[in-house]
Amino acid sequence: MMAHPGRHGSGRAFATTGLVVALAVFAMVPVPAAERRSWCPDPDSNASLGWHFYCDWQDAPDPEPEVPAVPEVTDPEMPASERILEIRRALEEARAEAVLDPTPEKVAAYLRLQQETLRRAAAFSDAFRRTVWATPEVDYTLVRPVGALAKRVWSDGRREARDAALARLGERYGLIYLGHAGCASCKVFGPLLRAFAERHGLDVLAVSLTGEALEGWPEAVPDNGRAASLGLAGAPSPALVLFDTMTRQAVPVGFGVMAEDEMAERIFALTELEEGNDY
Repeated sequence: MMAHPGRHGSGRAFATTGLVVALAVFAMVPVPAAERRSWCPDPDSNASLGWHFYCDWQDAPDPEPEVPAVPEVTDPEMPASERILEIRRALEEARAEAVLDPTPEKVAAYLRLQQETLRRAAAFSDAFRRTVWATPEVDYTLVRPVGALAKRVWSDGRREARDAALARLGERYGLIYLGHAGCASCKVFGPLLRAFAERHGLDVLAVSLTGEALEGWPEAVPDNGRAASLGLAGAPSPALVLFDTMTRQAVPVGFGVMAEDEMAERIFALTELEEGNDY
């Protein structure tokens, strides 16, 4: 069968026309801005890089998203306390907005405001410690150290001062122990107090609230109104009291079971330290 050149020629012409129309349509569609690659010469020059290089156009990089600035939430003319409150309110408002409508923009705004708040706090903390280092009169760690080595040195000095105070305690003070035979805590505390008193050479008057012998203190005397005269009628037992022979006043050391170190520290604080100066 013979071919029909006219039919094939018209088909090729139709395809060519369609391709031209498609290219024209695509040419009308806007495309992103592009730039020539860095190694390409100026298009107006006649320089050639050879067939190894292609000087086609490359797509321009996507623009960086705008980063919203941290809002200025304080007025320098406002009092400092009001400015702090304003910062807190702004931070809380930003957080509330981010929680209720957690878009990337609102979450990022809250995080940036939080970072600014943390930056302010860090700057204050750093200035605080540097000021303490350079100003010994405001450095409380010189009074009560917190470092392991310094604290050990302080504790050794404190123990020596405490033992010296206990050694001369009898010059002005006496100890009164109040307990009763049926008290479980008294059975523990009585022998402990006896060992403490003998170790430091202290005189203790043991008073039995029930008139019976006390654990560790067989020589205990009956109450006979002594607790009431000290203002300790009905007080918990065991009870340990300092009696000041100069002022004729009773000063409670503590109630319940106390360890020897605790008793020594309390007696030292009550007899040697001015109130309010040991903290």
